[in-house]
Amino acid sequence: MNKKYISIMLIFIAVAFIVGFAVRTSFINANSVGVNDLEKFKIMRIGTISEDNLSLSNLINDSDVVVRGKALDEKMYLHGATMRQFKVDIVFKGDKDIKDTTVYIFEPSYFDFTHNLFYIYCGYNLMKDGEEYILFLKKWPYTNYLRYNPYYKNKNIYVLSHNNGIDKYSVNDHLLTKVVSDSQEFYGQISQYDFCGYSKDEVNKYNKVKSEVLNYFVQVK
Repeated sequence: MNKKYISIMLIFIAVAFIVGFAVRTSFINANSVGVNDLEKFKIMRIGTISEDNLSLSNLINDSDVVVRGKALDEKMYLHGATMRQFKVDIVFKGDKDIKDTTVYIFEPSYFDFTHNLFYIYCGYNLMKDGEEYILFLKKWPYTNYLRYNPYYKNKNIYVLSHNNGIDKYSVNDHLLTKVVSDSQEFYGQISQYDFCGYSKDEVNKYNKVKSEVLNYFVQVK
């Protein structure tokens, strides 16, 4: 093994440790943040559903993994994302080895604790503790780069396939009936929404795909 190769490897490991430490120190323990406090955070919208021809087949094709499982109450708030533990009960597509295991999901919507804001990213609202969901996922691409960091070691980490609200569907059969209005300013007013649509068109698009997802997957065991 030549010296140049060794130097490159050392640089790679050092960068991985630095990045991993920076991400790890951005975590805020969810248990230290009161629910009542979060409900007072003002909501901010980032983006909309951009997929004009969204369909179930698109979701499946664009995903490495499609699963059904339960959102656990263990989560960490990050700067720019929320990391959630998720218990996988059924694997419809992808790595069958994650069945009956706990994986980690980066949810794209997040709280800004400096300015008391909640950013709704492309209609996505956070999963609710203990509820069942069908998720369309991709493997987090940085796992190998951070495999030397103890926090990421042996963790299965995933991101949503399109990184927005169209990749998560509650298993309940309730369709959306409400649009987020200008009069709704705080997280407590929208915290129970499965999806945050700002127009009837967005809500209808989400409902159409949710119906397809439930009709196709809920019968699969």
